[in-house]
Amino acid sequence: MSNFSSDEDVITLKEKLQHSQLVFRDLALKSRREATILKRLISRLIAASQAHEDPLLNERLSKIRRELDSQDDVSRLIPQLALVERMVNRHNQAMEKAKGTLECQFEQSAETLKCLPGLPAQLKRDLRNLLMNPNAQEHGNNNKIVALLQLYERALKLLALPSNGLSAKELLNIDRINQLCSELQHLITELDFDGEAGDRLLSIRSRLLLAPEAQTLLELTLESVQLILDGTRHERKASQAFLSQLNEDLSVVQRHNGRSIDNSQTISTQRSAINEELEVSIEAIQTHLRDAESLEDLRPNLSQVSVNLASLVSRNKELEEREQQLLEQLQHNEQKLEALYSQTMDYRRRLGDQERKLLLDPLTKVYNRAALDDRLEHEYRCWMRYETPFCLAMIDIDHFKSVNDQYGHLVGDKVLKVVARTIHQCLRDTDFIARFGGEEFVILLPDADEETRKSLLNKVRETIARLPFKFKDTRLSVTVSIGASMFKDNDNTVQVLERADNALYNAKHNGRNKLVWA
Repeated sequence: MSNFSSDEDVITLKEKLQHSQLVFRDLALKSRREATILKRLISRLIAASQAHEDPLLNERLSKIRRELDSQDDVSRLIPQLALVERMVNRHNQAMEKAKGTLECQFEQSAETLKCLPGLPAQLKRDLRNLLMNPNAQEHGNNNKIVALLQLYERALKLLALPSNGLSAKELLNIDRINQLCSELQHLITELDFDGEAGDRLLSIRSRLLLAPEAQTLLELTLESVQLILDGTRHERKASQAFLSQLNEDLSVVQRHNGRSIDNSQTISTQRSAINEELEVSIEAIQTHLRDAESLEDLRPNLSQVSVNLASLVSRNKELEEREQQLLEQLQHNEQKLEALYSQTMDYRRRLGDQERKLLLDPLTKVYNRAALDDRLEHEYRCWMRYETPFCLAMIDIDHFKSVNDQYGHLVGDKVLKVVARTIHQCLRDTDFIARFGGEEFVILLPDADEETRKSLLNKVRETIARLPFKFKDTRLSVTVSIGASMFKDNDNTVQVLERADNALYNAKHNGRNKLVWA
């Protein structure tokens, strides 16, 4: 009895051991999967958080990332991780201190500008709104500094005027004129008219760059409004003429089809009557053949039947002629409808071209900000769904303002065109480029692995640096700075744009003609 009980205990222990082995195996597999995921996450965090201002920290982070990819035992990296943690803390403290210093400098510069004598009231109000705007904190220091620099530029333009007793009202008017010139330039940049209207608008834009007087600005504004109205009126008349002609042609086709349907029903009715009469004649012939005793008895009856058949043949020919006319009319209607369809498709293509032009920057012929917003939203949804690599990069032409100041805005426009075309030529068919504003461009690189995106962005930077720009036998050196960032985790489009913008700032701050990742 005891042996039997002992055997049962052994079996139970074996079952528990097997169960424990299975649980251990499952836990080991789960642990390895979690370790792999954590290693991948740490590697990506290292790539995303590298501090570009500290080469020693960057080097150590890169070394840890390489060892994470090559080693299975992460515990060996603990001493290095502890050292890097201390370095990261020191770097964060330095960044916080630099941020505080920058904030203090921003406040001091704003106060200095506020205290300058002779500034118009509107400029001071704009400065006060910048300092008190709560949204300025949300958009980061870069946007605040850019806004402050724009106010400084307005102030410098006013202070550079001859100090021959200009009143505050006169300074205010000059400041307003400068702002109106800037706004009208942006408006013309967004328009896209072909032919004479487009050429005249570009000419107006060039004259606005020369800071015209109030009377000239008023004349240029009225001329711009007139050109916009003329272009809109021309498009409206063309659309009305097309729709009127289309309605008229469709009405003609509808009338022809109505008559054709009536004729078809009449022919069908007459055809049925002929068939019925033909059946009656056949039955009469059969009756006469059955009842007649001789051929002579059949002759009078067959003669009458022959007359009836001849009449049916004649009527049938008339119906065939009418059917042929009906077929010809239907063919004519079909050709008319095909012509209308062709005209409609041509007009639709023209509307499509106009819609596409509305999404193009008129100067550089790459996509504009509105098109960027649509495409970025589309690619963002694709990234969220499929989780394929998605990169956004901001490109800025280095020292572009000095090009405009030294060689003129026409040369600056030519540089923008050539740079935009060069960027477009370096990209893949699936990539996207848009002019973000001024001398900045944004490119989207969907589904591009690390090697591809780095190769593309470096190709853009190096190709532009080799462009042979010349002005009156003087070679211009044109380079670009690039800030790039990847979509990851719970990112939204605004966050990635801000990271790329910060990376671009670092690229320009660290010597320009560089590619910086954030």
